[in-house]
Parts: sequence; structure tokens; C-alpha cells
Amino acid sequence: MKKVIGTTVLLATGLIANGDIYLNSGVKSYSHSKTKVDGKTNSVGTSYQYKQNFINLNYTKDMVNREHPKTKKSIEQLNVKKYNFNYKYTINDALRVKASYIKILDNLAPTDQGKVYGLGVKYNFMKGLGTSFDLYKSDYKTFDVNQYDFSIFKGFKIGDIQSKFTLLVKKIEIDGEKYAGYSFQEKDYLTTAIKLNGSYNGYVGGLATFFGKRAFTILKDGAKVQHHAMEQDKTYMLSFGKKFQNFDLIASYSFQNGKELPENQEDVDTKITSILLKYKF
Repeated sequence: MKKVIGTTVLLATGLIANGDIYLNSGVKSYSHSKTKVDGKTNSVGTSYQYKQNFINLNYTKDMVNREHPKTKKSIEQLNVKKYNFNYKYTINDALRVKASYIKILDNLAPTDQGKVYGLGVKYNFMKGLGTSFDLYKSDYKTFDVNQYDFSIFKGFKIGDIQSKFTLLVKKIEIDGEKYAGYSFQEKDYLTTAIKLNGSYNGYVGGLATFFGKRAFTILKDGAKVQHHAMEQDKTYMLSFGKKFQNFDLIASYSFQNGKELPENQEDVDTKITSILLKYKF
């Protein structure tokens, strides 16, 4: 982790301008999970804008404490590392293309060594109104996942409040039969999401909620993947923070409820609270 942070800092400071470096740290808690109790998530990244090019690099390390379902004694800890690369190229005022990549290292899950590839396009019909389409391919050892994202967004202003409303649809298709010893009972998912973001006098906030079941989902424009066999049903996210001249400070909270598929464990809650610190240069 220290080597990754050091390399990221050197890379970011070497780009001189139009970039940032960020640290995100959070805690996780689980309710009704078969083995998961609580954990931590930490990530470090940098992004850079040069003319029409935008690049983002991110490294995330998650740790989850686990216990035996009957004896309640501690068992092997879950450790996950993810490397993410995002690239966007602005062709003109109306059109932008993008690509993404995620590499997964997991000490317990069958999706260890998984890779996620993404391609997408964003088109603005007019100022503040646009749409995007993204295609993701998750490559795992015993199965693949194809995901298709379609969204439409509209920006608007109320007084001094700048806002953006997004409607998102995700189509997820599992290509394969098994996740280790678990045989998939359902392979096709369709989920929708509503997002609202706003800013006022340097303050920023956001709300998001998902409707419909989903599994092995790619989130955040190809920057995040949920690679465990967890069928999520309800998801709520919110964030609030302040943008200063050279840095941002943003707090986030997410709640997810679903089913652990291999364990056949229903009504599992996952809660994550995190703080993001971003320095702009």
C-alpha cells in the first residue's frame, strides 16, 4: 500500500497542473451475513486532464473480518485489492468516448484474478441534456458477465443551486453456470437507478437509489465492480461535502440489502461510511 501511495504521489506531482490526487477511507458493517462482520476500505488515486484527454488511476484495498456462523470464532480474513484505469477523450462539445479496466485480486472468492473491460460513449444533445451508453465485460475463471448501461441526464438551475438529474438502466447477463460450487439460478438482471447531484456556494451533495435485483454490477462509470456472488435488491447512497480552493472534503454513506447466493443467506445489509479528501493542483 505504501509503495502504491508513493508512486501515485510522484505521478501526480509530476503532471504539474490540471490534476488531483485523492484518498478515500471508510468502514464497513454487515448484518445477517453468514460470515462477514465488519471491515475497512481504503483507496488512493490520481486524475489528470490534458486538452481533450482525461485519465484516472485508482488502487483500492478492502479488508473484512469474518466469523464462523455457529461458533462465532474468527476465521480467515477477506482481503481484496483492485486496480482501476479510466480514460476519456472529448471529440467535440457533443461527443466523448471512454474506456475502463479493473483488475481484481481476492484471497477467497472464485473471482480472484478477474478482469473487467469497459467501453462507452457520451453524447450531449444540447447544453445540460445528454445521454450515455456503456458496455462492460467481466472476465472470470468459470463465467463471464456482460453489462449494458444506458442513461439520460438533465442539468438545471434553481437560483444559485446547480443540479443534475440522471436516470440509469443496467442490463446484466451472466454467461456461465457456476460460481465455484454454486450453480446460478438466475442469469439475467434489469435494474434502474435515479441520481440527483447538486452544488451551492462550494457545497456539494448527492442522492442515488437503485430499483430491481442485480449481481456482479459495474458501478461509477467503470471505476467499481461488485465481484462477489451477492444479489443486491435495495441500494441507497448519499454524499455531502465542501469544495475549497485546492482541496475537496466529502463524506459518503451507502446502504445495500440483498442475498448471499452461495450461502442462501437472505436479508443481508451492507453499510459503508467513508471520507474522501482530494487535493487539486
